[in-house]
This record gives sequence, structure tokens and C-alpha cells, in this order.
Amino acid sequence: MTHAYVIQIAGHTAGIVARDHAGQAFRFFASNQTFHPLEGVLFNEPEQAERAARRLFKARGLLGPVNIDDLTAIGRPARRPAYAHA
Repeated sequence: MTHAYVIQIAGHTAGIVARDHAGQAFRFFASNQTFHPLEGVLFNEPEQAERAARRLFKARGLLGPVNIDDLTAIGRPARRPAYAHA
């Protein structure tokens, strides 16, 4: 059984997922700042991590720094800046 997988998106290495010590999940380790919001996230299967990385990449449209508040595409609600008025 493989314990680590490389996740590549659009020819770029997003990171790796490695089985945790208990063997129950895979933890994401980002190798590119674009995918840093996924750092440390646990996934049941490597394919779930790849899908999350693809959604993140698509939401951003290109490789570059990512603000975790922008990640509505992977289920995290976007927060409004404190200075924004309703």
C-alpha cells in the first residue's frame, strides 16, 4: 500500500498527501504557495485532496498567493473585510 502521493495540477506540483500515523487519513503538504491553504488538511483518500487542489487552482485562475478567505470553491465561507459596509 502506498503511503504518499504527489498531487500535480496543470503541470505544477501542488504538494503531496501522506498517510497519517494512525493510517486513517492523508495529510496534505503544500509544495507551492498557491496551495498553502490546504496545508495540513486531512483527506480520506488522495483523490479528495486532488479534487480540492483542482478547485482551488480553478478558483484562482493562475498560480499565485492565495488568501484563505477566498476559498468558497472548497467549502470555506468567504469573510468580508472588517472595513466593508453592508
